[in-house]
Amino acid sequence: MGKPDLKSILLVVIGLLAAVIFVTKAIVPWMFDPIKKWERQSARSKNDINKLQKAQKVADQYRKRLAKLNTQGFASTQAEASAAMGEHITGLIRQSGLSETAFSRRPFEPRAIVRRGPKPIGYTVNGQGSLKKITDLIYLLQNDPHIHRVENISLSPLSGGTDVRVNFQFLSLVIGTGYGKFTGTNAPPVFPTLNNEDRDLYAGITKRALFLPYQKQPPPPPPPPAKPKANPPSKPPLPGPETYKIVSLTQWQGEQEVMIYDANKNKTKSYKLGDDLAGGKIIMIDYRQMPFPNKSSLLSHSRVILAIENDFWAIERGNTLADIHKLSAEQLPERLAKGHL
Repeated sequence: MGKPDLKSILLVVIGLLAAVIFVTKAIVPWMFDPIKKWERQSARSKNDINKLQKAQKVADQYRKRLAKLNTQGFASTQAEASAAMGEHITGLIRQSGLSETAFSRRPFEPRAIVRRGPKPIGYTVNGQGSLKKITDLIYLLQNDPHIHRVENISLSPLSGGTDVRVNFQFLSLVIGTGYGKFTGTNAPPVFPTLNNEDRDLYAGITKRALFLPYQKQPPPPPPPPAKPKANPPSKPPLPGPETYKIVSLTQWQGEQEVMIYDANKNKTKSYKLGDDLAGGKIIMIDYRQMPFPNKSSLLSHSRVILAIENDFWAIERGNTLADIHKLSAEQLPERLAKGHL
């Protein structure tokens, strides 16, 4: 057998190198690349599953939290919650020692923050009373155990007296039972009382007399004069427009109502749309904010509008029938300006 020449050896070596290169560059990737790809996909899938499990765990925690918060709402349905909320506000007004007829409570539906989530409900409340009793009401509102928020509180003095006017919005959430029923233990809500030490934190509002101008200390009172002869009891004023005062303008489930206090009889009477009043006919209650007639620095939040012949007249809430004033074309609500009664 002859000895192989150099050319043959080189050809064999080149062939072996080509075979090795082919195997490493073609055969090995063809066999192992799918495995690496499957491993990467498996790792991504495991990561996605872990994220979903964490999100599910957080969602379950939120569902339990919402189910528990539902027990602190006014009701599980929007209609029931709105009705219970209105009754609750009236109860707080009475608890503060204020007159229910001196307040109006108008429900409204705030814009929802989360679509298809808990439904917000609210009431716009305005009324008047002594500063101390109004402060008591604010304290009870701020410390109410229900899910709530108090917004846009404003206080303004009333001319010719020591009472103040208050306006605010009271909001809550209707969570419902769509997030499950709370199965844990939940202590009943603790309602605030006015003889609580936390109420003392509000004392500065009344002690500082925020709405009174600076007054010097008065001189000592003079000695009492001689006792005058007893005067006969004064007769009550004769009935007139100034003895009838609008104390409340409310709206409930689309029905508007005017409450008028008769100072002679010490009674309050209810009027509806279409009833006769002050020589005209009630056509609507207007809840726009407008300046008081002859008092541009004070805002009126509601008024009753009357049709008298071919003109429109208004009486602001808190005023008497003697304060009726004619509305100009610029002061008319859009519906009346367009001729729609």
